[in-house]
Amino acid sequence: MDRGALRSLTPTWVANASVTVVAGKGGVGSSTVAAALALVAARQGADVLLVAVDGRPGLGPLLGGEPIGPEERVLRAFKGKGRIRGRTIPPAQAFSDYLELKGISGLLRKAASAASLDVIAAATPGLEHLLVLGKIKELDREKAADLIIVDAPPAGLAAPFLRSASALQAVVASGPIRTQADEVAAMLADPRRCQGLLVTLAEETPVNEVVELAYDLEEKIGLTLGPLVVNACWPDRPGLHMSPTAAARAQGVKLSRAAKAALDISGEFGRQRLEGQSQQLTRLGELLPLSRVILPRVPTARFGPAELDVLADALSRDPVGAR
Repeated sequence: MDRGALRSLTPTWVANASVTVVAGKGGVGSSTVAAALALVAARQGADVLLVAVDGRPGLGPLLGGEPIGPEERVLRAFKGKGRIRGRTIPPAQAFSDYLELKGISGLLRKAASAASLDVIAAATPGLEHLLVLGKIKELDREKAADLIIVDAPPAGLAAPFLRSASALQAVVASGPIRTQADEVAAMLADPRRCQGLLVTLAEETPVNEVVELAYDLEEKIGLTLGPLVVNACWPDRPGLHMSPTAAARAQGVKLSRAAKAALDISGEFGRQRLEGQSQQLTRLGELLPLSRVILPRVPTARFGPAELDVLADALSRDPVGAR
């Protein structure tokens, strides 16, 4: 599948850019959403490369493959050309690849990458992030996959990670680092090449952080944002407005005092949970004018490939709301 054919993917936003960076506050499930997005595209015949920036090896087994590491490996294949490959990009490896790209080869490259990265990085804040993004930029330039999905660091680190190019542009006037920063910044700001997919929960703190991150990425980096993914949403329960006694009576069931007390507590918890969720979804609509995709809460003791399929199905639906 070439980039033109990639445009046939549904929903259409999946194919808006050749690189999608998935980010959100730690604990909101952004890595799981990145894996689900890879599944959405590969099911339809796309060759997907999933890059775990923080080296989360568990993404491999979640997709039915081996743990992800620095060496690229196929995690899951489908009939036809669809497949998901996975890898991490350690800064040292990105630095070595960069030296090779610049024509420094063999033992000299190994010695230079081993000895100098720590020293250079200590003197150049943001360099390690830039090296990783530079490698992603090269993979995109080489058309290493139909779609590259980047599982970014959590929200507190996602902005510095993505801002590394612009930060270095502000302090480095010329030379190879400036060139790399310029090229990475150009990729991030090009909506045909890169988009951000932000993930949140319908809870106060994650909502606050995703709103801050969204404006940071759009205004300071120029990154185009796809739909907002609201993860782990509780389903509506219309019957919660009824008291347990009334509900039992309607079904011809008599409740014991202990059962009634337990159901009263459970019902009140459910009502409060749904009310809080509704309030936060309303806040998101007011503060962040993005369309959104709602993913269901998947109650399970151990989240695995079957549960990931459920999220991929939900992620395949067209987004709703603004933009």
